Amino acid sequence: MMQQIIKWLGLILLSFSLAACDSNTAETNTNWQAESGERQMALIELFTSEGCGLCPAADAWVASLPEQKLDDDRLIILGFHIDYLNDKKGWVDRFGKARFTERQKELTRMNLLQSIFTPEFVVSGEVVHLWRENIPTMVNKLNEIAPEANIKLQANKADGMIHMVANITVSGDANKEFSKLYLAITEDDLVNVANGGDNVGHTFHHQDLVREWLGPFDLDADGQTEIKQQIMADPEWKMADLSLVGVVQNLDDSFVLQALNLPLH
Repeated sequence: MMQQIIKWLGLILLSFSLAACDSNTAETNTNWQAESGERQMALIELFTSEGCGLCPAADAWVASLPEQKLDDDRLIILGFHIDYLNDKKGWVDRFGKARFTERQKELTRMNLLQSIFTPEFVVSGEVVHLWRENIPTMVNKLNEIAPEANIKLQANKADGMIHMVANITVSGDANKEFSKLYLAITEDDLVNVANGGDNVGHTFHHQDLVREWLGPFDLDADGQTEIKQQIMADPEWKMADLSLVGVVQNLDDSFVLQALNLPLH
């Protein structure tokens, strides 16, 4: 009888040990995946800055989009913080990067425009000026279009690294020739108070803030590609608030063929 009790105790301890191992593995090696569907997602790129006096109103309007029934099922938002106002407004936006400014300039060139400004909205590759009036209509129209690209994303976080795999397929000869893939890491729920400049005293609540922007990555002659990338996660990032976004864009006519958001939590 005593031997049976000892055996049972041993099995119980072993099960606890295995559960602890599984728990540790989950913390250090977690996987996510997603695939774009039959709905064309609208991609809203907002170019903004904490030093821009008009930008808090744009941020608030974006935050109100779900109230207009324009939510994550219909659109993806990328908040790019530019760096060219850092030496002009008396406030340095710590989220601003030259890489994001270059993205804005790239879209400006594709739209055959000459100047950049903040806040500026670009919807699926098209610069939009009267954004309050036009963006809801544009999102509705885009959602009705059959997507010309399929995106599959996989992500793995382990030992401080974010490993990403993207598989892309596009249709149409022009898309196969001119399309590229971009990858973004975004973060939600970032709070920052401006202690100077145009927005002194304002508390920012940033959502969909772009942390990293990777690409463009080439597609092959058949309009397909598999891209594997990895980056070291910045210690400042809140890992539970990160997402991976894939964007496929025709760089000849600027149209975004499809976008996909994969939350990393």
